[in-house]
Amino acid sequence: MSVAYGIHLGNSSACLASFTNGTASVIANDAGDRVTPAIIALNGSEWEIGLPAKSGQPNSKSIIKHNKRLMNCDFNEEDLAYVESSSSCRIQNDDKLVYEFETSETTFYSNPDNITTKIYSKLYTIASHSMRNEDDLKLVLAAPLNWTNESRNRLVKCAELAGFDVLQVISEPAAALLAYNVEETEEDLNVLVYRLGGSTCAVSIAKVSGGFITIEKNIFRSDLGGQCLTKDLADYIAQEFKQKWKLDPQESRRAMAKLLQHADNCKHVLSTLNSAHVFIESLLDGVDWSQNVSRARFENIISSKISAYIEPAQKVLEGFEEKIHKIVLCGGSMKIPKLQSAIANLLPDVEVLSGINPDEVISIGCAREAGLLLDIPEFSLQDLNTEVEFLAKNIYVKYLDQTVQMFKEGTPPFTQNTCSIEASMDLKDINFSLHDGPDGEQLAFETFNVENLAKPFTLKGTLQQSKILLQVE
Repeated sequence: MSVAYGIHLGNSSACLASFTNGTASVIANDAGDRVTPAIIALNGSEWEIGLPAKSGQPNSKSIIKHNKRLMNCDFNEEDLAYVESSSSCRIQNDDKLVYEFETSETTFYSNPDNITTKIYSKLYTIASHSMRNEDDLKLVLAAPLNWTNESRNRLVKCAELAGFDVLQVISEPAAALLAYNVEETEEDLNVLVYRLGGSTCAVSIAKVSGGFITIEKNIFRSDLGGQCLTKDLADYIAQEFKQKWKLDPQESRRAMAKLLQHADNCKHVLSTLNSAHVFIESLLDGVDWSQNVSRARFENIISSKISAYIEPAQKVLEGFEEKIHKIVLCGGSMKIPKLQSAIANLLPDVEVLSGINPDEVISIGCAREAGLLLDIPEFSLQDLNTEVEFLAKNIYVKYLDQTVQMFKEGTPPFTQNTCSIEASMDLKDINFSLHDGPDGEQLAFETFNVENLAKPFTLKGTLQQSKILLQVE
């Protein structure tokens, strides 16, 4: 059976998943980690990608972080400033956006597309080593909901240059729902999708009906992410160090770079364990630092920020009068238990789907979508972003003295609904008329001979592209 792949490339990390034998699973990288940091560094004349780029001496490399922000064709000055402040390479933005990587051995120029291609190439190597055959690597990608088609196409080109055969690009909230098979439910659902990454936050309300997913509302925040919590933890450790040694790490960029890296690792450990040990060799002026941080202490440090993380969810729920049936949590920063409980407490009676590691959810959803596409014979989708028209009005059927709703507004095409018809034994013919409301305009009229049908019988309606097909059985 063929293998399908899904990738979620975020601002802070990337995750690769595969779909085979009906199951989606995450593929670990060569270091054994299930998530690869989306960081690239030029160390001397050698490129480092992922963990090697993240670790080591920050001042000995030319590093680029949060490259995905500048893959968006609509990036703004705030995005540019954020990437520049978190990276150690120069960024030129004259006619074209150019990165200048400068080390003691060389100076190299690149751009966001080339950096993205290098990350995809790293994931392509991981995927190639995981498979047993030489077939093309079929891939589905996820992109932010607020990205334009041009931005999505840039992702596709980068993945194809890396060697992948891209089947489709889907939105991140849709991928999150696919990971939990939410679209397979027979009933209509409204799902709150909360994604919190390293530097961005997105909250969506998705409607699931007949296997189709539509986004009703969406809020995107580029100023809210897990980096804010990492910075708070790093500042706390810096104050502890200063109190003991009377030296201030916040006055040294190198010391704070070390602190932020160790605080980030500590934050992830505290997502699963009750305590974490921080040891930083030569933090400042040759002084080592060793400290234990409890989860309770970390939660106390970030408690003042919780309301800021709840606000986007509260705002997207404002004015939405329908019931929310489920909550899906995704994004690496949603591993933090205190944040999970804060979002869950917004809607205490709603089921929270958190069985999959949050930073793996979107890639698993992409892999599952790729597997579904490969099951379609001779699948070909030239337009990677396909629009589907949904029913614009409620449709009612009238027969005898009855009026029954057959299809409701928002129903996707090719949906079938049935209703049981009670009729007298001596009835020979029955007339059905379709209307766009209980007392609305008549749209169609059908007459059926029912002499040879068992009583009661069934009326089946099929919503097609331009008409509704009625059958009696």
